[in-house]
Amino acid sequence: MKKVIAIFFILLVSAGVVFYFGWTQFKVGAGECGVLISKTSGVNREPVLPGKFSWHWESLLPTNAVLRVFSLKPRTVTKTVSGSLPSADVYSTAFQSAPDFSYRFDFICTARVTPENIIALVKSGIVTDAESLDAYLDSSCTALAGKAASYILIKSSDNTDFQPETVMSEELLEGVRASVDYPNIVFDNFAVISSKLPDRTLYNSARDAYIEAQHIQQVRTEARNRDVSELLKTYPELQNSFSGTTKSGR
Repeated sequence: MKKVIAIFFILLVSAGVVFYFGWTQFKVGAGECGVLISKTSGVNREPVLPGKFSWHWESLLPTNAVLRVFSLKPRTVTKTVSGSLPSADVYSTAFQSAPDFSYRFDFICTARVTPENIIALVKSGIVTDAESLDAYLDSSCTALAGKAASYILIKSSDNTDFQPETVMSEELLEGVRASVDYPNIVFDNFAVISSKLPDRTLYNSARDAYIEAQHIQQVRTEARNRDVSELLKTYPELQNSFSGTTKSGR
């Protein structure tokens, strides 16, 4: 009888040990998601969530499996994009006041992932741990801010009264194709919180004035070269005197 009890006790303890090492749910806290990665099965397709029972036989084999835990909480960052319109420094010389054609946009970006997103990102090798997920979310917001700046500049080019802060989050996200480029990220908010736009009317005037000045200069140079050519035909002995002038256009 004692032998039977001892065997039963050993089996009970063994079962408890097996259950404990295969039980993965307790390792994941609230607002988190676990992904089991094993040498035998690779990335498990079912996320480990708190409050939902999960047991994996892969965890019974020593050094075979590891549980990566990721946060599901939204990450909010601000991104700044600044620069100048094309050839702004050159065109500003058309005015004595040398106007500033620079721009600046401050964006707020809130991004998160779902348990299903986490599985897909780990399987594709885009993220491997909590730190790489944070870096991925941050870099995605950086990329979207750059695209959004271009989108806003195009949108404001024909509308001098345009206010970037009035653009809705949904429009911005659609305009920069966020769901296409980042299908495994949920963007809860993406908006312009402050901005500085250059004077497009003044910029266009400066550009046109500069182009016109360049055209006039080119016409004058071509006319002078023609005059010199005609003069050399009449007086070929002056060839050496004008050889450098005709090449340089001076």
